[in-house]
Amino acid sequence: MKFLNFLVLLSITLISFNVKAQDFTGVSYGIEPRQFLDIYIAPSNCPTPVYFNAHPNGGTTSMPSSITDSLISNGISIISWESVPTLNNALDVLTGWNDAEIMFNWVKANASTYNLDTNNFIIGGSSRGTVLSWKEAHRNDPGIKGLYMYNALPTGAWGDSTFWHPPNNVTAQSPNIFFIYNREPGCSSDSINPDIHDPNYGIIIQNRYNDLGIIGKDTLIHSIGNSTNTDRYQFLLEFALSVIDPCLPANIESEKFNLQRINIYPNPSSDIFNVTFEPAEAQTMTVRLVNMIGEEVYTDELIEFAGPYNKAIDLREKAKGVYFLEISTANGGINKKIVLQ
Repeated sequence: MKFLNFLVLLSITLISFNVKAQDFTGVSYGIEPRQFLDIYIAPSNCPTPVYFNAHPNGGTTSMPSSITDSLISNGISIISWESVPTLNNALDVLTGWNDAEIMFNWVKANASTYNLDTNNFIIGGSSRGTVLSWKEAHRNDPGIKGLYMYNALPTGAWGDSTFWHPPNNVTAQSPNIFFIYNREPGCSSDSINPDIHDPNYGIIIQNRYNDLGIIGKDTLIHSIGNSTNTDRYQFLLEFALSVIDPCLPANIESEKFNLQRINIYPNPSSDIFNVTFEPAEAQTMTVRLVNMIGEEVYTDELIEFAGPYNKAIDLREKAKGVYFLEISTANGGINKKIVLQ
């Protein structure tokens, strides 16, 4: 179980590059006016993973360009979907759950049209959006690799256990979860400024993961409202890259960054990773390897390097888990996920 106060958390800075997405707005996934979604497609010559976004009460399907550009440029498409705009009662929740099922089935049926990879889904949302997405996210679909949720499962989700008790949906096959909360644990009972989005609700889910023996798949960060960065999406990219491996188009790597034949093998590995690539022309670049909390475990500064590059990185003394190899050049950078097991 990972329980992190934001104020002591180190964050990874991932490099991204600019790629124009193909956007589709107001696409109907059902016959009701509320049943529509927006699609941001990452350009790729192979099917792309998908992040699903569901807004909070009073929100819309609109998302900030900072996160859409970041995901798109790293090969991850986005679907931001609508249903009942505001949850007021149990009937609204039931309607939303039904819409979620219709929406996911529509996406799977139309995946080839939008070049989407149904084996790599990340389910996300904020407050209301976490309630509507929760049951669908725990249907043991092997294509759902992770849940990224902000202010997840507010007080209203816990009011009537005979209607719904969120931990009951969690099984031993449930995906990785990453919860982010604006406030501190216990804020729902704050005497001055109570907040229904209490991290203690997320901790209940973490405890359920622990009880089922699901080890190392749950992370919770709280109190981002007390920090200098209150962006709810700030950890989404690194979480996404830790659970899926996007297929980026080869021409992006070879043409934009003048790098060819990038290869990391074996991956996963229990000790040594071989990294090879060849610049199309001499250039200055940095090769770095960082862990999930941004700690640098390897770096190589290359000045007017003409290649080829061929290094063996020995991680046998490092902790098992996900790492990111970053190759940065004057034109931007490339991120590759590696797994030490």
